[in-house]
Amino acid sequence: MSACPECGTSTSQSLASAIDPTMHKLPPLLSPHRVGNALLLLGVLTLLAAFAIALREVLMMPWLGLDRVSYAGMLASMATGIAVLCGLLGWIPVFQLWPSPADAGIHTGRKGIATLAVGLVVWVVGCLLTYEFDADSILGPSLIDLVPLLGAWLYLLGLKQIVVEVGARSRVFRTDRIRRQRIWDLLIGILFIGLGVVLVWGGEAFSQSGSSSSIPFGGTFTLDGRSVSGIGFLCMAVACVAVILVLVGLIYLSFNLAWVRSSLQSPPPRLREYLSPVEGD
Repeated sequence: MSACPECGTSTSQSLASAIDPTMHKLPPLLSPHRVGNALLLLGVLTLLAAFAIALREVLMMPWLGLDRVSYAGMLASMATGIAVLCGLLGWIPVFQLWPSPADAGIHTGRKGIATLAVGLVVWVVGCLLTYEFDADSILGPSLIDLVPLLGAWLYLLGLKQIVVEVGARSRVFRTDRIRRQRIWDLLIGILFIGLGVVLVWGGEAFSQSGSSSSIPFGGTFTLDGRSVSGIGFLCMAVACVAVILVLVGLIYLSFNLAWVRSSLQSPPPRLREYLSPVEGD
């Protein structure tokens, strides 16, 4: 029978949509339930850590005046603590992932886990350094912020290698082109944030040299009673936009990982399950 007599839908298309043959052609994972839970936990921890460190940076910007609020220091310390705690808790799903993603792609899976683990270490160390050495810049970010950014970049690079292998087992993740968040976009966003931090520092140093008046935004203006570089302020604004875009992207990524977990928890049936004879016949 090539088509359903009632709706006219092709039988082959109906079977393909029900059994997802692409997924069943892939190498099986050792523990798909554990891998799905680990990926979702990584997504949630990543999102929480990113919002925590972003909140800390906002609280530490002197020109906003939030640092003068009595509880601002406590909130900044709590935000840093949450970011560090998320980095430490991230080792739990890392151990849960090993060695399952390696079965999906031996070299890619193991390399992804190793890169992700290195990123977690750099992230935790960087967050502690930013807490220990507060920025003295009126605009807020300083070069020390590049350390946790490097950790986040390495972490997402490793996560990308894992998600590409494991996410192929989710039909929605493979086929959705609108709601699927590409991790490469997040990596590029982090590079823009890092570039913004460097240019903020460079813009302030260039303006203080007294030779910046001949270029656009090269002058200075007064902000909260202090002289601020026009270039530095412009670059900080670009970095803030990149931060917002990365945070939104991480929200989408968490939903994507939930898709993958759902497919691993409840995989579609195989063709032989439809063709198996009914017991008792």
